[in-house]
Amino acid sequence: MSDSLSLTREPESAFAQIDGTRLHYLAWSPDVQTSAADAIPLVLLHALAASADTWRLLANYLGEHPVVAFDLPGHGQNDPPPGGYDFAMKTVAEEVVRGMAALGLGQVALVAHGWGTRIALALAAHHPALVSHLVLVDGLHIDPKHWPGMTRERFIRQALPTEFFAARSAFLSAMQREMVDFWSPAVEAILLAHIRELPDGTVEERLRPAIRRRIREALWEDRALSYYSKVRCPVLLVQPSIEPAADSEPPEQLEHAEDFSLAKAYMALQVARAIRRCSILWLPQTAHDIQLHRPQLLAKAIINFVQEQENV
Repeated sequence: MSDSLSLTREPESAFAQIDGTRLHYLAWSPDVQTSAADAIPLVLLHALAASADTWRLLANYLGEHPVVAFDLPGHGQNDPPPGGYDFAMKTVAEEVVRGMAALGLGQVALVAHGWGTRIALALAAHHPALVSHLVLVDGLHIDPKHWPGMTRERFIRQALPTEFFAARSAFLSAMQREMVDFWSPAVEAILLAHIRELPDGTVEERLRPAIRRRIREALWEDRALSYYSKVRCPVLLVQPSIEPAADSEPPEQLEHAEDFSLAKAYMALQVARAIRRCSILWLPQTAHDIQLHRPQLLAKAIINFVQEQENV
């Protein structure tokens, strides 16, 4: 079961005004019962096709810190981006920086998941003074063009099967099968925030297909490895897998979820060597959506990492 079955800390839902556009965010105030007066703010960046809502369970356990979770451009409650928006990692990172500035945030600890980890890396590389700590949760550490057997078209086309969206009930049934070990009413509510129901009863992701494709095209062209040497803050990689054995080999093809998980574990080991101060937290038998599966454990790891590094 999930570590939490209810959304007990309700956030403020609002929009940051940025150069005539709006960037939606959720904000949780620190718990005055437990928080330190100078606790560093945490900024949370979600994965592709998700939204700020994905962090609601995790926020239950981060009461010591102010927490802000942005809907990234094209996601959640944000208006569709202008036609010229290129979705390059640096472009999206600059949007987050402007959102932080609009909220009066200075230096923060960044926590990111999936696609969001690439945004966080770009932000930390180009604005090192703004990032005190970087937590990358099951991220896209290596350029997709270097993944075993991956082609540009295969990567760009990847999406959920269309049968997931035949009806709201079909979507929930498919998601529940994938998340059976930690399904709960709270998880269901979070996932429903990522879709919209159409008049004919079908549903669709809030992330428009054309924008999804543009993001994946930008990811294919991005140079992830160029960021690591520029990151100055301590970094924690959170990997939902076992640590690969020293004498084992990475998979030669990526056909199944287990292949991707193992390949990402090897990628984490590779990039950890390229980052000045980096550690890895291995979480075997954990889903990709760690913030939904094991939010309490992830929150504890984040808080301990921030506090330990501040005391070094």
